[in-house]
Amino acid sequence: MEYRRASSLIMYWDSGELTVENYLESRSTDEESENALALDPAAVELLDRFAEWTDDAAVIAEYPQHEPDSVRKAIELLAEDGLLLTRESAGREERFLAAWANWGEEARFFHFGTRNAIYTGDSLEQRRSDARWVRETGGEPPAIFKTYPDAPRIYLPRVFRPLTDDFGAVLTRRRTHRVFTGEQVNLHDFATALFYTFAPMQLYDAGDLGTLMLRTSPCGGARHELEGYVAVLDVQGVPPGLYHYNAESHALELIDAAFDRDRLHRVTYESEMCTPSAFVCFVTAVYERTMYKYRHSRALRVTLLSAGHLGQTFVLTNTALGLGAWQSAAFRDDEVDAALGVDGFAEGALYMFGAGIPVYAEDGMPKGITRAGLVDRAALASAAE
Repeated sequence: MEYRRASSLIMYWDSGELTVENYLESRSTDEESENALALDPAAVELLDRFAEWTDDAAVIAEYPQHEPDSVRKAIELLAEDGLLLTRESAGREERFLAAWANWGEEARFFHFGTRNAIYTGDSLEQRRSDARWVRETGGEPPAIFKTYPDAPRIYLPRVFRPLTDDFGAVLTRRRTHRVFTGEQVNLHDFATALFYTFAPMQLYDAGDLGTLMLRTSPCGGARHELEGYVAVLDVQGVPPGLYHYNAESHALELIDAAFDRDRLHRVTYESEMCTPSAFVCFVTAVYERTMYKYRHSRALRVTLLSAGHLGQTFVLTNTALGLGAWQSAAFRDDEVDAALGVDGFAEGALYMFGAGIPVYAEDGMPKGITRAGLVDRAALASAAE
């Protein structure tokens, strides 16, 4: 029989053992199952002989010092564990490779490796039991607010702009803006945008999980692991620089007064959208807040989704304020982390969004966006062929 080594294998050292995992192998959603297997050098060597479709008889012949049946059994065990494929079992992998051809191993492993996690249930009794277990195994919950107590601080006004626009009108008016006038953003608009994006609307007692905040954006388990840092460029009454937004105090804490447009231009890959903005927010994740309650790697999905929720709240709030906003993940991660003073491990940058006074074209669309006219469907179909 012919076999080939699976293409979806990840190998790493775990507790001194070389471990292999086929992230395409399905996991049970009813009971804990483990796809990762420890391999000895002989098994690794055997796997290496099946880089292409190879008849097992040819490989068995390469091990004259071993009984043929023992080598055949070892090959069959590797196939049972999903490390070797047969012609009959390779179809799923081939469909996967075709569908995910444009994305690398990192994305594939994360997406498929975090599928089919087991959930414990959502009854009140189960949630309380889970919370007790988290407290017993994790100790005191992490702080829900981050602060820089020694940093110079600017307290922002709490006289917020009323967000009275029709909700449907705000939804349909929202667009990504890339061109700005260069005028200063009003301080109250700026404070309103930060408050409704990052500040808690309420706090609640979560029992064993401690006190948690509730923002305008949803977040898995109300962990609210996301922090906001603001590069101020053109905001009325706020000196330019890089700040941390203290969500508890509704204040800016100065990190770097020298952070300017040139630095922003560099860390955002010379983006013509980011640099002209009046202010830019970098969103980081404090991973401990999520990991404290959720111990499965699937929770990282929720953190990424939460960043998207926060970004949507930001752009809708700015739209309601009459500002133009955008979102992007195009930044130099290491350089942004360094600018923020975070290590990228306990806390690291995930996302960014910004806003300014927008420039509109004559048709009411953001400048740089051309409204579609008549569409030649036949030409489109021909171009796609």
